[in-house]
Amino acid sequence: MPEREQSGPQCDVLIIGGGHNGLVCAAYLAAAGLKVTVLERRAVVGGAAVTEEFHPGFRNSVASYTVSLLNPKVIRDLELARHGLRIVERRCANFLPTADGGCAAGAGACGTDRRATAAARHEAAARAAGAVRHVGRRLPR
Repeated sequence: MPEREQSGPQCDVLIIGGGHNGLVCAAYLAAAGLKVTVLERRAVVGGAAVTEEFHPGFRNSVASYTVSLLNPKVIRDLELARHGLRIVERRCANFLPTADGGCAAGAGACGTDRRATAAARHEAAARAAGAVRHVGRRLPR
């Protein structure tokens, strides 16, 4: 195959993964004057910050709880509010379906009983720990 001549680099920085962290890095690097290319395997970028329809008519951020980890400096620097960022506080911090068909909401939110919530979480954690032990016993050593 003949070699192609390149007059210079196509980009200065190649970022693999168009999740929210990659996009923030790309924005800062581009603002510093570098040519940045971001590659993402999915048809959408944003990673855990993407809002998706999980059931017809119902949309939620994949990991919206992580918005509390978004540094306010990044929000200001990238003028995210000007570009449409809107943080919506949830009435219920967490939701946990229980084995009896009921549910518990997190940490006193939604007027739930804290003891009932703690008991439901403890029960779910015990079941999860049992499942992890079961899978661990089946793995080759």
